[in-house]
Amino acid sequence: MRGEYGLAIHDLPPMQVALLAVNLPDGSLVWQELNTARAWTFDQYLAVLRIEQMNLWMWANTDPKKRGPRPCPLPRPGKPEVKQETAPEPHNEGGGTVRRTRTIKAVGMSVEQLDRFMSQRFTTVNRVENRPQTGQP
Repeated sequence: MRGEYGLAIHDLPPMQVALLAVNLPDGSLVWQELNTARAWTFDQYLAVLRIEQMNLWMWANTDPKKRGPRPCPLPRPGKPEVKQETAPEPHNEGGGTVRRTRTIKAVGMSVEQLDRFMSQRFTTVNRVENRPQTGQP
């Protein structure tokens, strides 16, 4: 309450404290502590959807014979965590273990950390000398 409204709850009547608590914005510490769907902001839900879509895209664009199981959805507040059944490790004809696809793990960071990351200078690398070229730019 103090962080959002700048008020001390001990100075207010209980009914007013309850009204203020119910109207706290999404992502507030109260909602996070209660683990409700309002524990995340709209932007956080969009970021998780983007990560899941990228995981599915990477999974779908691998060889169907070599890819692992479909990626699990990331956990969300207010919902129990979905556990995927683990299948035995697949093997190819040569006897080696099939390589699994990569997935993106969600990493929490503060606004300052995100600003610092986004202010970096990013460059596009078109060619790597030590790798064979595939003929694509």
